[in-house]
Amino acid sequence: MLRVRVQPYDNNYQYKHMIRRLLFNAALLLCFVFYAPANAGAETLRVALSNDTYPYMFVDEQGQPKGLIVDYWREIARQQQFNIEFVMAAWPETVALLNAGEVDLHGGMAYTEQRAKDYNLHSINITIYSNVFVHRDLLRVQTLKDLTAYAIGVVEKSSHESTLARQLPKALLRKYPNVTQMYDAALAGELKAFAALDRLPPRYHAFQNLNNQFPLYKKLPLQAIDLVFGVPLDSPLNARLEQYAAAVSASTLNALERKWLGFKVDNENTLLLGLSVLNPPFMDVSAQGEASGLLVDLWRLWSEKTGTSIAFVPDNSDDSLSSLANQRIDAHIGFPAIESLSPQLAKAYHLYSFSTAYYRLKNRGFPQLDSQYNGNIGIYSNATYLVELQQQYPAAVFKRYPSLESLTQATIDGDIDGFFGAEVIANVRLNQLNLANDFVVAPATRIFAPLYALTHVDNPELAEQIREGFNQISLAELIDIEKKWVKLAEQSYYADFRNKIPLTPEERNWLAAHKPLRVGIISNWPPMEFVDEEGNVAGVSQEILQILAERLNIEFELRPYDQFEDILQDIEQRNLDLVANISPKAEREVFARFTEPFWSVNWAVIGHINSENITTASQLSGKRVAVFRDYQLAKDLTGIVAGSEVITISDLADGIRLLQNNRVDFVLDSVEAGSRALKQSNAINLRMQLIDDLPDYPSLVAVRSDYQPLVAILNKGLRSIGETERAQIYQHWFDFEITQGIDRKRLHQIIWQVVAIALVFLTVFISWNLFLRREVNLRRDAEHKMRYMATHDDLTGLPNRSLLRERIDLAVEQHSRDNEILAVLFLDLDGFKAVNDRHGHDAGDELLLKLAGVLEGCVRKSDMVARLGGDEFVVLLTALLHSDDAAIVAEKILYQLNKPLQLSFGQVTVGVSIGIAIYPHDATNSVALLKQADKQMYLAKQQGKNGYSFTEREFS
Repeated sequence: MLRVRVQPYDNNYQYKHMIRRLLFNAALLLCFVFYAPANAGAETLRVALSNDTYPYMFVDEQGQPKGLIVDYWREIARQQQFNIEFVMAAWPETVALLNAGEVDLHGGMAYTEQRAKDYNLHSINITIYSNVFVHRDLLRVQTLKDLTAYAIGVVEKSSHESTLARQLPKALLRKYPNVTQMYDAALAGELKAFAALDRLPPRYHAFQNLNNQFPLYKKLPLQAIDLVFGVPLDSPLNARLEQYAAAVSASTLNALERKWLGFKVDNENTLLLGLSVLNPPFMDVSAQGEASGLLVDLWRLWSEKTGTSIAFVPDNSDDSLSSLANQRIDAHIGFPAIESLSPQLAKAYHLYSFSTAYYRLKNRGFPQLDSQYNGNIGIYSNATYLVELQQQYPAAVFKRYPSLESLTQATIDGDIDGFFGAEVIANVRLNQLNLANDFVVAPATRIFAPLYALTHVDNPELAEQIREGFNQISLAELIDIEKKWVKLAEQSYYADFRNKIPLTPEERNWLAAHKPLRVGIISNWPPMEFVDEEGNVAGVSQEILQILAERLNIEFELRPYDQFEDILQDIEQRNLDLVANISPKAEREVFARFTEPFWSVNWAVIGHINSENITTASQLSGKRVAVFRDYQLAKDLTGIVAGSEVITISDLADGIRLLQNNRVDFVLDSVEAGSRALKQSNAINLRMQLIDDLPDYPSLVAVRSDYQPLVAILNKGLRSIGETERAQIYQHWFDFEITQGIDRKRLHQIIWQVVAIALVFLTVFISWNLFLRREVNLRRDAEHKMRYMATHDDLTGLPNRSLLRERIDLAVEQHSRDNEILAVLFLDLDGFKAVNDRHGHDAGDELLLKLAGVLEGCVRKSDMVARLGGDEFVVLLTALLHSDDAAIVAEKILYQLNKPLQLSFGQVTVGVSIGIAIYPHDATNSVALLKQADKQMYLAKQQGKNGYSFTEREFS
């Protein structure tokens, strides 16, 4: 049993907690009375520790010891079966306790030469760092030297004080009695930097605000501290404690570091992802500490696709990689494959490639970069493209710098002529540094440098999870994210993926060393893979491989096989390098590695033409189903459809033969393969039906197991083939199969049989149809004539009263919806009776016909002229803007009738009296409108004829 007792050293603390300790000891005594401790009788070691050195050793709010060193000694006590008593006190007092012999050892201190003389020091095998935390607004502060102009806060008598005095002798140090007062001063704006250990303490009352203003990624390493424990020189415990410390495993130390030096999240299953700050727009943090950037959005989409919780840990590049190497985080979201990359780190996935450009000052003239250029050129310390630049500019001298700030300053000082940098990042950062107007991109060769998602070498499962997750993201989704952050096409990676597919130098070298790549192809699986009549490999696979060859500069050697088993055997024996269409079965993972999906399968069943309709997989229950033996579905179908009987076949032709001989009920295969089978002459009595609810078994490209780099290369190529291109390939081969391979003789025979039968029925049908049509037309003509006679005037052909009222009511309904007005003009001829009496009724009829033509010429096509009988006419005017429009038409009619009318027997002159009714002012239906117009017509006659009249309301 591990017994822990806290003994504060100072008297104030003792008095304050005297009662608590008495109660605690009483409870402890009761425990010993009723329970026998596991370590009862074992020795007890007293260990002095600092009570305020977070996160290594401190006292929590409940007065209990906590921290990495506390857990370290608890673990040793558990392993070695002894009791331990922590004595927690202020740092100087813990040393005094050790010197006075009141404790057995000091549990954690920094190694110094003086302490090595005073005590026996033993390494805890944990290195900690003292750091200077820098305010986020100090963009140009990259090294300790840059802090010379600023006051730096330190806790007096701490090791930070002497270290800063030694490393930065001109620095202004402001001393504080404790860390709390120093943090308060920093938040009050008195400090832009202060010295502390690896982490800021969450127990500080304004921790979040302090952490935002002095973020982790801005800290500058001050000194590496070898953490040790100290034992008095004459202590008999010395050798035994050294053995105890040596027995602590590396995994235990890693777990302690991750717990206390790692990053806290609510969900323990959350992946911690390192993020290198000051790399916008790829990755950075906002003023509020939120992660943002292109790579951040890519990982967030990865999180959605995989359902994995993630949290971003912003830091500077070096510390972020160090945290990953120490397994304090799980992965880094994107980093170049630099030469100095720790062997503890593994490249999990080539996530992105960024373009580099050459920058120089605008106001300085330099010769153009070419193979003869012999000036000084700056590059980043972690640049991976130095070899390519040296090949382009062999006479140039390249100098490495740690940051953009140092590169720009070196250029301004004349130490270098210019520098190569990540184009998108440099543009953003130069704006932030107010140097965008001073630098210009000079003509030079653009080089694309890869960024990799990094994991720890001991976590290959995570690396595979990362690869699988990103392979689920479509090229279209990647392009959409990239367009949000990268605006210029020449700087993009995904947007131009189809054309250039940038490969890393390692990938290009690998392909150059492995030519040609041997590909196994099935010779009799059309339209996916087959050998045509001319002996050439053809089909979907061949077209996909041709696209990959062109875009990746790969040389493929296609080798046809009759049996798929032979392909598997040869790729296992490494006589082949890859196979285009294959399912990723577990037993194949021994000798093959697989790409992302190559092609998707749509399933269909082939059955007799009179077989039952099959739309779902469950309807195959109790059926005998033939399936190609190499399909994964051949093994899974009985589990998917209970009661089904699976008969495996070597090829689709065998399945068709079994179906024709009634030895199976259905043949199950892909739509593409099935479509060809149905075009054969012996399959004329078969049909194919789609099944949508069967599992999707996408085909992948299998690569021999020792060709792992080829998987990433092919994935890039496959990703470049978008859905539109895949659909075009599919349509090409699907159309080809419909128009080729049909037995034309048999087809013509069937067509003639169908045509002969159809002609007989067609002849009878046409004859009967002609008879019916003639009868229908006669009846329709009669009905039309009767309708016309019922609605039109016999003499003039104008609509009569019945049709007029119908049209007015329809017009009223429409105009009420549209809030428009209409007018009804009632016309009565003046002088018509005299013409009729003098020249006879024929002359009167001729005059009425003439008048009908005149009236129709005075109105629009949308208006209507009707004859009520005798010499009375009505004009319906629709869609008027104002009642004055009706008056204009009336005046036009009067003008036309004032002219002599030429008839067969001579010229006559007649007048007309017009009454006008307006909807909705005068009435709202046909009867009332006609009545009102008739009334106004009589008023016009009373006023002297040959005129028109409105209502009194209209005149007013």
